[in-house]
Amino acid sequence: MKFKIVFYLFLFVCIVLFYQIFNTNKILNHQDSLIQMQYQDNQILKDSLSKLRTFRETYTYFSLSGNPQLNTRIKDVEAQENLLRMQLLAMNVNGDLNGLIASLKGRFLIDQIKVINQKWVFIGFQSDVSWGQALLEYKKKTEGEFHLKALESFVLPL
Repeated sequence: MKFKIVFYLFLFVCIVLFYQIFNTNKILNHQDSLIQMQYQDNQILKDSLSKLRTFRETYTYFSLSGNPQLNTRIKDVEAQENLLRMQLLAMNVNGDLNGLIASLKGRFLIDQIKVINQKWVFIGFQSDVSWGQALLEYKKKTEGEFHLKALESFVLPL
């Protein structure tokens, strides 16, 4: 009788140990797969961050404030950029955009302004039926005023 009890107890302990071994193996495999997925997500995020840094460097290079070679030539870069933006937005309010860009018909409003360097500004404009972009050349006339001239532009329907 004692032998049977010890035998059954031994069998029970073996079954419990096998269950724990297999269950632990499943848990470890699951944890390993989670770690692998997290590692892949981190790699994707690092690649995205690298691409964003490259884009930011390129984007800031083509601006007055981001180009170190232009910073040494122009005094108070941000003020000049803001004055140019203000003049373009004032033209926007007055409706003078049609006089600047010959191919425009009707009222257009400027949505985007990007000062590229000390000579050019890139604008995006839109009306209720069409949109377009233009590359403008600017020269400083007096303090706070710029002479603007359209180099290239296009207008497309929405």
